[in-house]
Amino acid sequence: MKQTNILEVANDLGYGNEKITFNGTDRYMQPTVISPIVRVTNNTINHTDKDAVEKTVENLLNEMNVVIDNKQYLVGNAAKNSTIEHISTDINARKGKAHMSMSKIVPLSTIAAYAVQQAHKAGKNIFSPIEVDVVMANNLPINEMANDPSVKDYYANLFTGKNHIVIFKNFDNDISVTINFKEVNVYKEGEVAISIARKYSKELRQYLIKTIGEYYPKVDAKEFLENVKNILGIDIGFQTVDFPLIINGNGDPFNSTSINSGYGNVLASGWQYLPQLTQGYSVKDVVAFQNLLNSKPRTEIDEENKNYALEAEKTATPELIRNVITRFNSIISNTENLELVLLMGGGTIPLMERTDYREQLVESLKLYRSSALVIPLDKEFATYANLIGLEILAHAMVAKYK
Repeated sequence: MKQTNILEVANDLGYGNEKITFNGTDRYMQPTVISPIVRVTNNTINHTDKDAVEKTVENLLNEMNVVIDNKQYLVGNAAKNSTIEHISTDINARKGKAHMSMSKIVPLSTIAAYAVQQAHKAGKNIFSPIEVDVVMANNLPINEMANDPSVKDYYANLFTGKNHIVIFKNFDNDISVTINFKEVNVYKEGEVAISIARKYSKELRQYLIKTIGEYYPKVDAKEFLENVKNILGIDIGFQTVDFPLIINGNGDPFNSTSINSGYGNVLASGWQYLPQLTQGYSVKDVVAFQNLLNSKPRTEIDEENKNYALEAEKTATPELIRNVITRFNSIISNTENLELVLLMGGGTIPLMERTDYREQLVESLKLYRSSALVIPLDKEFATYANLIGLEILAHAMVAKYK
């Protein structure tokens, strides 16, 4: 007998990482990386070994070995940690996120892995067919939607157009998961963070009150947030920077924009420069370079390698900041009474930690005689602000099905 349930999914698929939440509570992050498996091995787990099955299923989101549309991949952390070819998003590709293979493979694999875990927790036989109904909220870059209005429906239809079968090859018996998307809505990146998450997330609101008080002690933060109407977000992702603009409480479709450059460009440039800086020392790809930047050195050599990577990254950040400032200046020159600038996105974190990014934005505002507050989100919220907004939207979507 097939096992069926409805699953609420908020999916913020970045060019660098997928942030995804199930049922409003279970939140995960996966690298947007796949590794095609060309040589199939017999190194599978005996499905009758209960301890091995328990351990593998518990960690399945980090061990996704799947077949989708007759092609086999390692996905997410399983791909990132493998020694075979990494395919991540191409920062130089002309096609948008909606048309990249990862935009379908990574979410399908993650949803299917979670469905397997839930079936196992419920005491079901996971080697019998599993079926799950899904309602999902996700997003795309602002310019991608503005330049091609049909892309919103195209991306939604990637999921809703048919049922999807994901087969897990981790065991000597396959696990088959059929995913039926009952509804998929696509929103604008950044806009869901500043229009939905800011308004309805109690935790984010408390953080903003605290942080406004730290940067602007003369401002009554609670009153300010209660009345603020004109907000600009700067959402630095892996391949894009989105500039969602809210004017008089509503999204401004004419001045909200994106640039096709993000923190991934910094990583790619730093990775390419690393051998020149170190007289030949290199890592195999951008994924490995990012791992090195985020590593925790154990030895003197580890420490030196990380410092080389940080130095290489440092040479590449000014160009990204210049691109952001140029577009920022264009927006504020055409926007009256801007009150708040929110800095978010995963790329904001290293820029805030290792550059004068915020200070340059503040100086630009001074040149335009603008008194807008510039508030950076911290690690807890910068990466997840969009996801928080999508969680709220997904919950509203699924309510009618329950």
